[in-house]
Amino acid sequence: MVLAVRRQIDQPDPGWLERLGQITAETLVLAGGPHSHVPQDGVAELAHHIPGGRVVTIPVGHLIHHAAPEAFTEAVSAFLEEGFRPARQA
Repeated sequence: MVLAVRRQIDQPDPGWLERLGQITAETLVLAGGPHSHVPQDGVAELAHHIPGGRVVTIPVGHLIHHAAPEAFTEAVSAFLEEGFRPARQA
């Protein structure tokens, strides 16, 4: 997989950040905190460019779902449950 996307990682399309503003769904961005190899200011910037984007940091490194499956599940479940708003009864 890494070989297939290596060029995109090393030389990303310069317009991709601006296109994040076209996302219309509320979006949860999970950050791994200071132990992640992904710069956390970049994660915050990514979420900032998405309308309705939200960052939740689980400080366990990059593989959040593996390192902290309960916290991962809790964060994703809370996000999905917030988005589910049943129709009001008249």
